[in-house]
Amino acid sequence: MHEEPLIATFLQTQKSLRNLSDHTLLAYERDLLQLQAYFASLGVSLLHSTREDARMFVRHLVKDKQYAQASINRKISCARVFYSSLLKNELIASNPFSLIAVHRRQDRLPSVLTAAEVASLLSLPYADFPSTRDMVVFTLLYDTGCRISELLAIKEKDIEWEERRIRVVGKGNKERYVFFTERCKVLMTYYLQLKRERFSCAELLCSNKGKQLPMSTVGSMFAVYRRRLGWQKPFTPHVLRHTYATHLLDNGADIRLVQELLGHQSISTTQF
Repeated sequence: MHEEPLIATFLQTQKSLRNLSDHTLLAYERDLLQLQAYFASLGVSLLHSTREDARMFVRHLVKDKQYAQASINRKISCARVFYSSLLKNELIASNPFSLIAVHRRQDRLPSVLTAAEVASLLSLPYADFPSTRDMVVFTLLYDTGCRISELLAIKEKDIEWEERRIRVVGKGNKERYVFFTERCKVLMTYYLQLKRERFSCAELLCSNKGKQLPMSTVGSMFAVYRRRLGWQKPFTPHVLRHTYATHLLDNGADIRLVQELLGHQSISTTQF
């Protein structure tokens, strides 16, 4: 079935039922034609799109950065109503936009560090055991996208140095590998020299007393470095995890690959 009549019929129905203005109808038409063109670029049609396709479309809108949040909300709402109409007419089996929420406020989206801010963080000086450990925490979180709970549970034996990868255990006790850079490898090697001179601790990251690094220390650490860098924005382990994912996507990584690296079960969690 040709898709243009679907859009035209929907617009005519909306004009009759809701008495919409010509201006609103024109905006709806532009939104739906944009949606049709994006789905076509994915190789899918309006009638055969999935929830993953819908979320990729919204991610595309956000990443494009040329649309105000109000415009993105309108495009989502328009698509949802359009697919509700198709569902009512039994042309599709489910509405791919039914679970996509509109964001009323832009600042509700997770905070992300810029590339320059990441560079400032990871170029901070270190020398003694505590400062070197702190830089290992920051570098690994940004390199791997680990959850902080996953990072704190890493043992030295989980690290595969030649492959530059680490076995982590995520939610649902599911294992996966995360990968680190050569720069991180050099940093960790130096850190482990300092650590082994002082402590015998199975976990990679340990406190100044040689015990597994506690979550409370991590929270204090992030607060101290946030003040040191003079940042007003949030700075937490989750911010680094979200920054890792965002920078990968911005550099053209496939969202399904990022989903796998993050340990997400649903692609929608990766996008929002």
